[in-house]
Amino acid sequence: MARRSKQKACFGCVETKRRCDKIIPSCSRCLDRSIDCVYPAGPPRRRRLALGGAGITAAPDIGLSGIWSPSSLDIGDTGQADLMYQDLLREMDDTSHSTLVDSVSSTDLVGTLSEPPFISSVVPFCGAGAMSVPNHLAASSGLGWFLQPSTWAVINHYQPPASFPPGIVFSHFIQGLQSWLSCFLRAGHNAFIHRHLYTKSGMPQCMRDAFSAIAVSQHVTPGNEHIVDDVSSAHISNLLACQPEETPLSVSPLSTVAHLARTQALLIHLLLALFSPSIPRRANAEKLIQTLLEWKTQLWESAIRDATAAQLCPNVVLLADDNGDLSSDSVSALHKSFILSESVRRTWLLCSISLGVYHGLKGDWSYSCAGDICITARAELWNATSPARWEIAARSQDPLFIYSLHGRSLVERGVCALEVDEFARHIFTVMWGLDQVEDWVVRTEDVVGMAC
Repeated sequence: MARRSKQKACFGCVETKRRCDKIIPSCSRCLDRSIDCVYPAGPPRRRRLALGGAGITAAPDIGLSGIWSPSSLDIGDTGQADLMYQDLLREMDDTSHSTLVDSVSSTDLVGTLSEPPFISSVVPFCGAGAMSVPNHLAASSGLGWFLQPSTWAVINHYQPPASFPPGIVFSHFIQGLQSWLSCFLRAGHNAFIHRHLYTKSGMPQCMRDAFSAIAVSQHVTPGNEHIVDDVSSAHISNLLACQPEETPLSVSPLSTVAHLARTQALLIHLLLALFSPSIPRRANAEKLIQTLLEWKTQLWESAIRDATAAQLCPNVVLLADDNGDLSSDSVSALHKSFILSESVRRTWLLCSISLGVYHGLKGDWSYSCAGDICITARAELWNATSPARWEIAARSQDPLFIYSLHGRSLVERGVCALEVDEFARHIFTVMWGLDQVEDWVVRTEDVVGMAC
């Protein structure tokens, strides 16, 4: 019997004999040196049987509405909530923005998980900028889990919380957002901006401006705060000025990739502004919240239109070999479709999450009921650096494709925390509480950095 390795540090730190802080997905040392951070795989574990049968099943009703302690701050006291918000901003201003947090939080926080009727159901997605994929070949190859018609349904299973979540939940969430923006600045990608999303045509100007805004915001001081505000305002004005005029009856001239780019850019600008210490900057950003919500909706509608068009008029025919295997070009097309599809999903969800948290800090929960969508929680699929690696991961393992509020089904099925993507893990910290997620990490013996 092979001896079980006790190594917990990443291979890079072990080879150089340096201390590793064991933060996931990348330790601070590897992150500073812009090198790949790889941890040793955990030991084989006995898996629990999935409730309700094998494979991917609907999660049972686990009743999240009672998660938060009744002793938490009552949301009815908006004045107290405003004071809490100001205290939190001051606390965040004193905290290093470079702290890497393993995941981001969600304010689609609580609710029952009983299955509601679908609001919408669309055909498989292969948006603009990605080649369309015949559904029968994708399904037969085992790589088309994100192409099923029901995967674009938005469902509502939300109940207003009885109490205000603890301040540490929001602090953890905001730190996670800041670390993701810093990661985009250093590495060119993060948990909602895929590394290959804009490689074909180059990063759009609006995203380059958002990139610059992050860089400027990293060096804000009381002395240059007014200059940072002016730079941010100029970038946002340029973004709004270059948008085409639309009427309620017209079809948007923008492609899904263009919709995604402008939505991600505006989201970045608002994340920088809404959680900044600058009062004028926050006030100006609040005026653009409705614009972000509209762009988010238009992004989703564009994805639906592209999905429908791809089914009716596929522009690429994927050919299988004699063994029924897809060609490398076909796998590449599926990988591109996954990148765009998952990027749309994560951006849509993060818009709802971030706005919900911001208004929740101020005692307003009206923005929290935005609906829930499916995301791919398997870490290897989002982190795959090539179509070949993506194919291997997709063929060998369950993609963990679930509605975000059904995350507890992963724990009940015995899925290890390290196997779950950081985007999903951080959502779970706000749904379940930090202690429960950490308990999941410890019990599955995964090396996952839990930020304090």
